[in-house]
Amino acid sequence: MNMKTKISEWVINMAERDHHESFEQLYRYFSPGLLAYVTTIVGDREAAGDLVQDLFFSIWNNRRSLSAVGNIGHYLYSSIKNNAIRYVNKRNRTAPVANEDLERITLDATNPELSFIAREQLQQLQSVINELPYKCRLVFRLVKEDGLKYKDVAQLLEISVKTVEAHMTLAYSRIIDFLEQLMPEHAEPYRARKKVK
Repeated sequence: MNMKTKISEWVINMAERDHHESFEQLYRYFSPGLLAYVTTIVGDREAAGDLVQDLFFSIWNNRRSLSAVGNIGHYLYSSIKNNAIRYVNKRNRTAPVANEDLERITLDATNPELSFIAREQLQQLQSVINELPYKCRLVFRLVKEDGLKYKDVAQLLEISVKTVEAHMTLAYSRIIDFLEQLMPEHAEPYRARKKVK
């Protein structure tokens, strides 16, 4: 059973059977990424943790309506983003935060696609990723680590699908350049993925 199917089952079990174990599975799967994402917005890990907890508290209380949610991952990230914006604007009422200035996330070293890279090489690759424009880094993370589709990322970040494609193309190009220098045999798979949505 793939992860997408598991997530769908968790949501159905929560919505239709009040299955708390499925809720815990959903929480364990999504909360680390949500915490990292919202921390970059609010700049305070403790506050970010509270926002994530509040979101999942709301999810459980409104679980009956989850069956109407098409993509739970997109829903969670959209919800936490909106909650974080409200939190920051409330905290800094004299300086409202613009959406486009919020996202700064680096690549997670546990990405399974990078398992062939030794630790020191992975650190070098992370440096390559970290040097990308922050929104390009964010798009890459949402697609490759959190498994969102291009159209979902576009909706979440309020950009066009073409812009998502451009960010991914840039990210892959930098990765390809790195791999071709360090280990050419691993560059081709990333080149082939450039246009995968």
